[in-house]
Amino acid sequence: WLIFMGNILKMTDQMLPREVDEFVLQGALPVFAKDASINNFDTSSDDKQAKAIDSLKDDMYPLWNDLLSEKDALRREDLMRSNIARLNQPRTPLKTGGEFHRNGKLLLSSYTYIRFPSTAAAPKSFVISSETESNLLPTAIGPYRLKQRKVRKKVFIEVWIEVAGKLIPRPPEGWDDLGVGGAERQGRWAWGDEQLSEIENSVATRTPFFDKDDDSRLSKLCTSAMLLLKMTVLVLISWIAITAAICIGINMPLYVGHYALGVLRLPPDCVHDPLAFAIGVGFIVPVVMFSAKLSTSSNNGLRGVPALLLRWLRSFKPHQSREKTKTLLFSLVLWFGICPMLLGFLYRAFFLGVQSPYGIDIYTDKHALLADWTTGTLLLNLWATICYFRLLTIDFWIKMFTAEGRGNANAGANANNPARNAQVQPANTGNDTDSWQGEDGIIGCSVKSIMAFAHGWEWDKLDRKALLQDLSLPIFRHLAVLCFVPCATAAFLSQVDVANSSTILRLFILATILIDYVSSSKESLQRWFEAAHKIARDDRYLIGEILQNYSPRSVGTS
Repeated sequence: WLIFMGNILKMTDQMLPREVDEFVLQGALPVFAKDASINNFDTSSDDKQAKAIDSLKDDMYPLWNDLLSEKDALRREDLMRSNIARLNQPRTPLKTGGEFHRNGKLLLSSYTYIRFPSTAAAPKSFVISSETESNLLPTAIGPYRLKQRKVRKKVFIEVWIEVAGKLIPRPPEGWDDLGVGGAERQGRWAWGDEQLSEIENSVATRTPFFDKDDDSRLSKLCTSAMLLLKMTVLVLISWIAITAAICIGINMPLYVGHYALGVLRLPPDCVHDPLAFAIGVGFIVPVVMFSAKLSTSSNNGLRGVPALLLRWLRSFKPHQSREKTKTLLFSLVLWFGICPMLLGFLYRAFFLGVQSPYGIDIYTDKHALLADWTTGTLLLNLWATICYFRLLTIDFWIKMFTAEGRGNANAGANANNPARNAQVQPANTGNDTDSWQGEDGIIGCSVKSIMAFAHGWEWDKLDRKALLQDLSLPIFRHLAVLCFVPCATAAFLSQVDVANSSTILRLFILATILIDYVSSSKESLQRWFEAAHKIARDDRYLIGEILQNYSPRSVGTS
């Protein structure tokens, strides 16, 4: 938001931190006054200034003496800025990237200070401190960097200025980490008297709101008025945006939840706002997370998402083999077309009832097909999400509220029971409900296959077994049976003049569901039966008995 508003109000460089991209050479000044030219001094007043220059030939250039005597960093920066016009300008523009110091500061070299010579007899116009470090001048003064250079036995100090680069994300990573070590170790913004972190040390000097070189009172007044106007606009628009965002954030889940309940065609008396709000949050949160991931992947935030999607679409390349194309098309048509239609019709026939024995009466409901497809799409994808995240398993909720899941406890119990571990487990044929659950289940394998394909249009990642044989075709087969058998039975009864109603159709649907479930879960039911039989047998013959090893009697020879 600050980037967007800063670009509009032309205040980005004043408000937001940027990285140092490079340094540009501004010029050079000699260390000693005797090596300076007349252009390095201000001689515009009169001849007395020229005489004062002659008296300084054996001393250091006045700027360096002023910088050494000044301890305030801001005043040093003002001194450097006011003397930029006196520099010996380079013939060609020079740029350099610099090198990082161990504290994160970007410098021209590994030296953080320049030691100036001390004079035994200094003129009264110069202030020489008695401190041991009075002759050390830092190489970083605000946006300026100093570098020593020697040319023909003359020592010069080059003055470079930093060029701001890209914006630093705010807040930086770990900004709220208050662990041991402070900002320097945690990499966050420093608080109070803490030592600056590497991230904060690498920030370029921000552009000031007021131009310090402008001495005109009218100009300063105009600048202040413009700044006040911009800040007022920023605060006002931000307040409007925050208020709108809060209203949308509260009402949008409610509207989405009402729409989802409307797709399920619930009566108005059964629609409650708290339930609708919870359903809306469940739909909106994944969309927001996916949008945030796209925004992070693009180079320009949300504004770069359309360009990112356009590049992704342009990178599509058809596969040479028709087999992969057929696999993709069949799986998409079944999952997003036929299966939702069948599931929506089954939902309408069971919960709402149908007037025609054939299931669809286009004369009484022209939008029945579209409504069934919408309902089926919602239910099918909701069921797939529940299976992928194992939302209906006990282990999921145990791991949500405890440190260890039930699976670890069961693993420990089974490890202590060699007899149970020795039993041969039957192979998983895909009919078990557990085979559909989790990231390694049927739904998870299908999602991995389609995501790997969509990420870089890698056709080899499309798995026919995962998309068709294990997922789309079994679901289509079960839904087709559940829709065709009850409708065919109801249609047959109507032909033989047997009274037909929605209740009879619901009974046929329930019976078909029960028969189909038993038929597809024979192996699970067989294992359950064997486990129950084993428990009953152990309870009758082994519980309370003392078990002894069998030893045959020794038979004597006569």
